Amino acid sequence: MGRFATTAETYLRYREPYPPAFFAKVATRLDLEGDEALIDLGTGPGVLALGFRPYVGSVLGVDPEPAMLAAARIEAAVAGIGLPLIALRTEDLPADIGRFDLVTIGRALHWMDKDATVPVLDRILAKGGAILICGASPVKDGRNPWQEAFEAVNLAFSARKETGWAAVYAHWFDATPFVESELIEHEFTQTITPEALFERLLTRSSTAPDVLGERLEACRADLMAALEPFFASGTREETLVARAGVYRRR
Repeated sequence: MGRFATTAETYLRYREPYPPAFFAKVATRLDLEGDEALIDLGTGPGVLALGFRPYVGSVLGVDPEPAMLAAARIEAAVAGIGLPLIALRTEDLPADIGRFDLVTIGRALHWMDKDATVPVLDRILAKGGAILICGASPVKDGRNPWQEAFEAVNLAFSARKETGWAAVYAHWFDATPFVESELIEHEFTQTITPEALFERLLTRSSTAPDVLGERLEACRADLMAALEPFFASGTREETLVARAGVYRRR
C-alpha cells in the first residue's frame, strides 16, 4: 500500500487544482485536433486524464496506487467519461502498450526512476508527440502574503529540505532525448481557508499523514498560528498558476 492510499479523497479536494480554462488553453496552444491518443502517467484520481479528455481521441490512466485508481473510476463515472486504467508503475509498462501522441505527467515525475523511465517515455511517445509535465501552485509574487509562512511550516515538518517545482524538476530531463519546447501557463484564483491549506499540506508526499505521524497535530497547530494574521475574516482569495512544460524529442 502506497503513501497516498489513505489520502486519495483529500488529494482530489485540496490539492491545487487545474481549472477548465487551463486544459482549453493547452489544447489551443498545441493545436490538438481531437483524435490524439493520450496516456496519463501517475494519473492519481484522474484529474489530467479527465481534464484533457474532451480535447483528444482517447485517454489511458496509469498509476500503481489502487486507492487512487478507485478515486479515478469514481470521478470518471460521475463525469460520464470512459477512462481505462492500468495499475502499474511507468517503469513497468509492457512493450505492447502502444504509442501515444501525448504523455501527461502531473506531480508524479519525482516518483519515477529516471534511468528506467526515460527509455519507456522514448518508446511510447509517437513521432512528433509531446510530453506534458503539469502542475499547479500559488504564485510567489506577494499576492498570496501568507505563502512564506505556509512554506516555513511545511519545511519545518517536511521529509524533504527543498520544496517547489524547480527543486524537483529543473534538471530531470537533462541528458535525455527530450527538451522543453515551451511552457504554457494559466493564472486563476480561488477562495482558500487556513483549514484547506492544512489539508493541502497533507496531500504532499513529504508531509503526508503517515510521514507526520505523531507530529500531525503539532503541524496543524503551528500552521494555524502562522496563518492567523493573514486570515482575519477566515477566507482569502488565492492566486495560482497552472502550468504545462512541453517536452519534445531533441
